Amino acid sequence: MVAAPLGPRATGSDSRGERLNKLRILLLALAYACFWALFVLFPYPSNVVPESYTSYDAAPVFASSVVTLVTMALSGGVLVALRDGLAERVAGSTMAVVGSGAALLACGAALIVSAHIGAIPLWLMVAYPAIMAIYGVVAAVALAGASRRLSSRDNAVVLALSLFLSFLIGEAIVALTDPLPTGEISNPLMPALGGVFLVILGRLGRSDSEPPSPPRPASSLSGRAAALAAAILLCYLLGSGAFMSLSSVARGETWFSDGWIHCAVALGLYPAFCLCAFAAWRQGRAGYPWLGFFILCIACLYCTALLYAPLAVLCRALILPSRPMAIMLLWVAVQEGMRARGLPWWQSAVVAPMLTVAVDCAIHAIGLVGLSSAQMDSVVNAVMLVTAFVMTLGMLWFVRLRLDGADPARSGYLAGAIDVSAVIAALADEHGLSEREGEVLGLLYRGNTQKKIAERLFLSVNSIQTYAKSLYRKLGVHSRQELIDMVNEAVDKGDRAR
Repeated sequence: MVAAPLGPRATGSDSRGERLNKLRILLLALAYACFWALFVLFPYPSNVVPESYTSYDAAPVFASSVVTLVTMALSGGVLVALRDGLAERVAGSTMAVVGSGAALLACGAALIVSAHIGAIPLWLMVAYPAIMAIYGVVAAVALAGASRRLSSRDNAVVLALSLFLSFLIGEAIVALTDPLPTGEISNPLMPALGGVFLVILGRLGRSDSEPPSPPRPASSLSGRAAALAAAILLCYLLGSGAFMSLSSVARGETWFSDGWIHCAVALGLYPAFCLCAFAAWRQGRAGYPWLGFFILCIACLYCTALLYAPLAVLCRALILPSRPMAIMLLWVAVQEGMRARGLPWWQSAVVAPMLTVAVDCAIHAIGLVGLSSAQMDSVVNAVMLVTAFVMTLGMLWFVRLRLDGADPARSGYLAGAIDVSAVIAALADEHGLSEREGEVLGLLYRGNTQKKIAERLFLSVNSIQTYAKSLYRKLGVHSRQELIDMVNEAVDKGDRAR
């Protein structure tokens, strides 16, 4: 499965390829949209275990999270043992996506039928989270395989759009299925729907004339900054998840809530996020709202902890839309951090979901203590206040890292090692190169001909010549050899600085 980068296109014969690439981008956003539902919806289909969960006995959900986490860990271990070969096959396998998605739907349907006719077998309660975990890993690897063809700024647009589409698709599914006797299947149906878009995306990408993948773009965060961003987001997922899972879900609220306040917040927040991401894309930047989102999340936690009693509805409406954003940005932070350290592309597809599920395990473990409703609310408030305070300290450290130049977009150096791609990114940033000019610079440095670069970037040779002339002028060089010497000199300076 492939998705070509967005960007300038040649006219004439390239117009069909441009339309096809835009369709791939849209399908990738739709697939991501359904994927997020795996980590924000209730672990089981609605009304399967309502009584025990409402009474704060979180044992069934905690056990579900543990089974999901263990299955994901085992799946990741298999990928590590067999390395890139298996990940590449899974990323391009229609059978893996269809098979795991069908198994998820079948198991969800079996749970609903069992709940209506009598007791649910224990093996079925265990099988469902295990199958969900397998499907999640398959879908995550497929998504990572498709998105690696995109630059950081293109991925920002895709992921921002996916949040808005996820909300719309989820609300539509709930509206269409709730009046039906099988309305509870909306939960497994939402993530399994992502498999449909993945399969279509994979078929669009299968072509004997498909050019090879372009080199992976340099990370937009340093290893330290990405790790810190991931830690801040995990804190938020812990604090907000404690509130949602132990206070609000028990009152019937889910991500795809029918509350008008929640819908209004989501319809205001997600399109604004999309517009900001697109504006950043137009300026050649990735546009992930790290600092702004951290401030928003910290404010949400403090306000929820202090105002939950008089303003419970408003607090839930603020937390519900922000958690999917946090999960999406956690995915980005893990992906950027692993890219900065030169780790395989598919590892983030396993690590990011495992971190999310691990937080869920910690949240539901609190429910095993058996506290009363009043005691549980006090514990949840304490968790939110502590995590908000830790997030505040982390955000200040994150700002310091960015101001000190820890971001490779400023410094060009990776944590613990000099990477040529990061040096090239630093040169591009220093001399004001556009995103596309930076890509052409890297390919020229690696010895590619202009024809080869045009094939890899899905552009015409004339477009590549235009980009090459522009970057030569901005860098102050007159030949490829001068360009290579300039990059090598920057790498040598970095080595000496270490």
